[in-house]
Amino acid sequence: MNTFLRTFVYIFSIASPVLATEVKNDRPIIGVLSQETFIVASYFLNETYDSFIASSNVKFLESAGARVLPIWIGQDEGYYRRVVKYTNGLFFPGGGTYFNETGGYGEAANKLYQIALEYNTKGVYYPIWGTCLGMQVIIFAALKGKRDIRVGCYLVKEAKSLDFTEDYKNSRLYGDASSEVISILEKENCTYNLHRFCLTKQVLKDNNMLDFWKISSTNKDVNGFEFISSMEHKDYPIYGVQFHPEKNSFEFKKDSGFPHSFNSIKVAQYFANFFVNECKKNVNSFSNDALEAKELIFNFNPKYTGINDTYYEQLYVFLKKDFEKHQLL
Repeated sequence: MNTFLRTFVYIFSIASPVLATEVKNDRPIIGVLSQETFIVASYFLNETYDSFIASSNVKFLESAGARVLPIWIGQDEGYYRRVVKYTNGLFFPGGGTYFNETGGYGEAANKLYQIALEYNTKGVYYPIWGTCLGMQVIIFAALKGKRDIRVGCYLVKEAKSLDFTEDYKNSRLYGDASSEVISILEKENCTYNLHRFCLTKQVLKDNNMLDFWKISSTNKDVNGFEFISSMEHKDYPIYGVQFHPEKNSFEFKKDSGFPHSFNSIKVAQYFANFFVNECKKNVNSFSNDALEAKELIFNFNPKYTGINDTYYEQLYVFLKKDFEKHQLL
């Protein structure tokens, strides 16, 4: 790209943050938010941990060429500002926790979201992805952590095809997807659902959010109740899906309904590639290589939990003392 065109792309990206800016960073680091251990506490008998990240989420991002920074819950704003400063995007995983816990997942996601929003409004392309609970917490954070507008719905251990909206092709998430990927998503049961809460077009409308969020697909739960299955911010690279693409490739618990067909893996990889490619458009970096090496998820070993009654094959589990060694200082 010549100098004139680079200058044009940069100036235009300031005025239009959603511009598909040039990929500049082939070694992206994505921050993955940990969460309270409510949902996994029983897997460790007499062991007690303060937070966890499912290994499948880490593998999902790594499979598309990213590295992962674990993000601790319960920290001050200064720490979360360092997280955003040193990373190229944020990933809010699915799971089972509450948004109103002091020092928990919801509070941390809200702080991170607000900081990331600052970057985007200043023209710095900084992506966020939310899966299931993560999509729900994005909207919680978009409301500045003041209201949880989720509604009850039930779709557990079931893979679905997507019901695309009429203008889904105008979304960034699906606009450049191949006809093959779209056909698989539209015709085959390849998106895995495991949730008891969801978001709907009506609750977004009731909270004056439809001017800011684009709904690109929906689905129905076991009672025929329609919910949002994928959405994105209209102005910034912020994405949410209610389903779990990471489980197609990396979770294998029997009788859980995980789709493992060739095409299910193909579309799961599409989502991983899409988001990591978005993060490659950001050029934030650590201040030095030694600090970067000390902070990445490579410094931790996941525990095998597949033998237990759990949806997770492996978990990264953390203690509060881990933060003392990994404050990004």
